[in-house]
Amino acid sequence: MQYQTKVKLFIEDSPSEWIACAIVCLYDRDRLSRDDHLGMDITDVYGEATFSFSDADFVDLDERLGGTLPELYVKVFDTDGQCVLSTRSQAARNSVPELIRIPIERGVARKHNLI
Repeated sequence: MQYQTKVKLFIEDSPSEWIACAIVCLYDRDRLSRDDHLGMDITDVYGEATFSFSDADFVDLDERLGGTLPELYVKVFDTDGQCVLSTRSQAARNSVPELIRIPIERGVARKHNLI
């Protein structure tokens, strides 16, 4: 089965201030095996990165024991490759939302030259 989701980055105190040109990676959180990397994209002028993936990209022992859908989370990187933010601890079980909204604090975005 094919899945698609978008990630939207924005400034936490200003939801209409989108973060363009940020590197975003999408993962499936696993407990018994290594997390599955589902793709990388760079946000567009609307702060959106689009990901397409299939069952073959994430189904492993974790899904066989805990559900059929992934536990999606996002990592945001700056242009130097430094991880700015990870949502791994907030990954929702058995869910593939159409849109994952990621607020980033203004100070963090400035520090990492995202704005």
